[in-house]
Amino acid sequence: MIDLISIVLDIEHKKFGSERKKRTEDGEVKTKQFTKTIHINHVPVFVTSMNDGTRIYIRCCPLKVFQGHNVFGTNRLKLLWVRLIVDVMKELNITPSKLQLQEWLRGEFAIEEIHITHRFSVKEYSMVRKVVHHVRRYARESLFPSPIRKGTGITLRGEHHHASALIYDKCREFGDKRTKEQKYLEAVVGDKAEDAKRLLSQLASKSIRFELKLKKEYLRDNQLDRGKFWTSRKSVEVFSRELELMRLNEIPAMATLPEVYAGIDNPKLRSVVILWANGEDMTEHYASSTIRKYRKSVLEVLGIDILNDQPVLETACIKMSEVFDIGNMLTGFPKWARKYPELALR
Repeated sequence: MIDLISIVLDIEHKKFGSERKKRTEDGEVKTKQFTKTIHINHVPVFVTSMNDGTRIYIRCCPLKVFQGHNVFGTNRLKLLWVRLIVDVMKELNITPSKLQLQEWLRGEFAIEEIHITHRFSVKEYSMVRKVVHHVRRYARESLFPSPIRKGTGITLRGEHHHASALIYDKCREFGDKRTKEQKYLEAVVGDKAEDAKRLLSQLASKSIRFELKLKKEYLRDNQLDRGKFWTSRKSVEVFSRELELMRLNEIPAMATLPEVYAGIDNPKLRSVVILWANGEDMTEHYASSTIRKYRKSVLEVLGIDILNDQPVLETACIKMSEVFDIGNMLTGFPKWARKYPELALR
């Protein structure tokens, strides 16, 4: 999905926003126009008057503007830019000509930055944190893996330095009150915001998030710096290519306890099974009466005799190539979104 865009429109307009004038030693006066924040559905949209009132810069997360969230969304950039441009022009009280609107509809505007984000399925929520820490520990140095300042996640730098990535826990971020997600949801779905938040949180807990950030230089070098170059297919193609270039499949597999351990609720009983599975002699750790008690319990729960059976359990492992595989990428909208069409821009 398209998570963030920065675009520049060519249009004559009355300059807006605060400005600062600077006089150089030779008497030349230079004017700097500052970015102004407008709000659409309570979501901040950053706009700047540029080039002496001939260009307008727009930067925001359009999905939050129109859906009230960015847990899931569309790869169709055109669907987003048409609505975004019209709404921003209204907020700025600027009336474009019919010809200008037609040009923007065709994608005749500059793109200076774009973030493409996809979700990758995980079997359980606890796996998200494990994968994040594992990638941070074993990713090669050229990716410069670094922890994010807030929440659970890491940043990675692409091979060509004009692309970077963020792998993180969206469920935790979504639940953080500082992100003001509830306010955005209320603006879109009203009194259904609480229920929407619960459904979105559940959805976010079932995946790990991979956000690809493409800078102006990358877009220019790859001839992707105009809106007309972007389609749903192009979004997935670029994302897939950059994901592959980061070679996360070369990271060692993440070892986990066998699934059988997870099925044992009693922590003491789980410890006994782990010792047995690692070939330990039970008589060296417990008294005879204790062994008999645990032997009976394990036999009832797992059907394993810790005194007579040989440990043949193999350590399970999770390969990064399986986690960040395009086939494991979640696409489309959840079925429950049909009941909440405001949350799914189509």
